[in-house]
Amino acid sequence: MASLLDIIQRTLSTPFLRVGNAEVTLSAIAQFFLAVLLAIAFSLVFKRMLSSLILGRLGFRQGIRELISTITSYSLGAVLCLILLQTLGINFASLAVLAGSLGIGIGFGFQDLARNFISGIALLVEQKLKVGDFIEWEELTGYIVEISLRSTVIRTITQRHIVIPNSELAGSKVINWTYHNTKGWVPIYVSVTHESDAVVVIEALLDSANLEESVSYEYPPEAYFIDFGECSLDFVLWVWVKRIDLKHKTESSLRFIIDQNLRQYHIRLASPRYDMWHRNPNIVVQSSVEESQKYTDLQNVIPSFNEALPKPVAVRDLLRSLPYFGQCSAVELRKLVEIGYRRRLEGNETLFKIGDPGDAFYIILSGAVSYQLDGYDQPTVLTAGQFVGEFSLMLGVPRTVTIKAIEDTTVFAISPQGFKQILQSQPGLYNRIVNQMSRHEAELTQQDRRLRELGLITSEYDKNPVAWVKKQLDKLFFPKT
Repeated sequence: MASLLDIIQRTLSTPFLRVGNAEVTLSAIAQFFLAVLLAIAFSLVFKRMLSSLILGRLGFRQGIRELISTITSYSLGAVLCLILLQTLGINFASLAVLAGSLGIGIGFGFQDLARNFISGIALLVEQKLKVGDFIEWEELTGYIVEISLRSTVIRTITQRHIVIPNSELAGSKVINWTYHNTKGWVPIYVSVTHESDAVVVIEALLDSANLEESVSYEYPPEAYFIDFGECSLDFVLWVWVKRIDLKHKTESSLRFIIDQNLRQYHIRLASPRYDMWHRNPNIVVQSSVEESQKYTDLQNVIPSFNEALPKPVAVRDLLRSLPYFGQCSAVELRKLVEIGYRRRLEGNETLFKIGDPGDAFYIILSGAVSYQLDGYDQPTVLTAGQFVGEFSLMLGVPRTVTIKAIEDTTVFAISPQGFKQILQSQPGLYNRIVNQMSRHEAELTQQDRRLRELGLITSEYDKNPVAWVKKQLDKLFFPKT
């Protein structure tokens, strides 16, 4: 047994390669690889502890944690490897000579490794792509879960983990959906037949956006008529979402809603059209009287609309029925439809309550709403053609009254941006709103103390309320440049 150990020891310590004055033994090579494995194990454990236990508790973002932990762990690992090699008494001269001798031969094999290593350093330092980002690369979408010095790991929405060499990410175009934040625009493309009413399609798209819960109202939805296709009219609906990484869910839900709304308006989605040429038109298909009805049914287009649902009246037609908008041109009505959306209320349903933010202006299209002021016996009733909500929107204060529908009511809701557009493009409507603002005198009296504390009501209002209101509108929507 002792002789066997002596033989193994002599074998390990006997030089098997001599390069110049340096000697290389199996023992030195084994110790070298042992030191490298210990250094790698230390780096991996230290990286996880530094990222999760230390930097995570200090509140660093995930991308910054990965950057610091990766560079620090690899640097300490390299230093530890050198210390271990020196402690084990490895002859660095022999290793250097061996590496120099083999470097030319194996250098070509490590070109990709070196390129990925440099690309990994660049990704970690530049922070253009960070752990936690939602990216799209070569028709592949997913979250970055790890960036190492050689490769990047992406987790797709189907929970698959894909390893990509760093050089491929660094050298190609990558869409980073969450570069600054998780919010973003999502487009939905829709093509309908040439016979469709383009304004009604725009309205249906905007109505659909306002029915989807995941759509954010930070920026109002926008719909555009983008092209005349060979077989279609092409539109796009843009919606703003808070979680762009969940856009596939929003897109799917919106397509269901859009399909239902277009069916209600009896609007067909476009499909390719084919011309059929008969080689010999003189040949007639022979059939009996009983079979003729079958051939006739095959040529008829089966309607896909739900006839049980009544076709809704377009907002454009409802606006045209109002006294003020009756003289508007088709282009002006189309612009109105683009800046708002329809909202339906059932009897006794609340449009907004006291204290709600003043984030919309409403035109009553049909039905009636009312509100009750303290100290007044009779409620104030507003009917089709009148406005509601402009008071809080104009002053930038919470709602001062609670508005409820008296009966089934349809209102046209306009965002603050749309409110500014409509006032600038419709001077007559602007003057009418100013004149109707005098009805808010009771609201101002009820909220007098609070509004004066906010500095919104001054002595100028006491002299001429309508002039004061007009001045506030001019200041907010027509600032002097």
